[in-house]
Amino acid sequence: MQELIKFINQYSNLSESSVVALEQRVVFESYEKNEIVLRQGDRANKVWFIKKGLLRKFYYNNGKEITTWIHAENEMFTSMHSYFQQKPSQETIQAIEDSELISLSYEKSVELNQYPEFNSFSQELLTKQFSAIDEFSKRFSLMSASEKYNALIEIAPEIIKRAKLGYIASILGISQETLSRIRSKK
Repeated sequence: MQELIKFINQYSNLSESSVVALEQRVVFESYEKNEIVLRQGDRANKVWFIKKGLLRKFYYNNGKEITTWIHAENEMFTSMHSYFQQKPSQETIQAIEDSELISLSYEKSVELNQYPEFNSFSQELLTKQFSAIDEFSKRFSLMSASEKYNALIEIAPEIIKRAKLGYIASILGISQETLSRIRSKK
């Protein structure tokens, strides 16, 4: 729980009463390697914090899995469109390592809105996330395969160290063969 509190305090300092409120509303979850956390078509009713492990977001395109991102320790994640719109998820989230998560349901997160620190945290986190996604997507579309790989090393080194090559190649939008050639030059 301390990891989550430390994470939140990067954005907004929690009072003792808000920490107690948070502790009363979160749930600790464990997933084994390859276990599905959220299935495409289900509604994302939770936001998760990764205490330990690695999780992959992907969707199917013509029967092929397309990995969009991999999340590691001390990150929060959900299927954003599904969570915020309360609609079916367009992606699947899978544990690719044994993982320990802390979850907060949509309903419980609404309850936390009575604490100004959580509103501030949510706003700051969303601002940072959307800005990073916007910047990365603009830069990413103009990069060569090698530049994409170097950018991923810079912003998400844990993905490079721990994820399968096929997942990394999918995030980068390149073939595994191209990724292998790039890595062999390093």
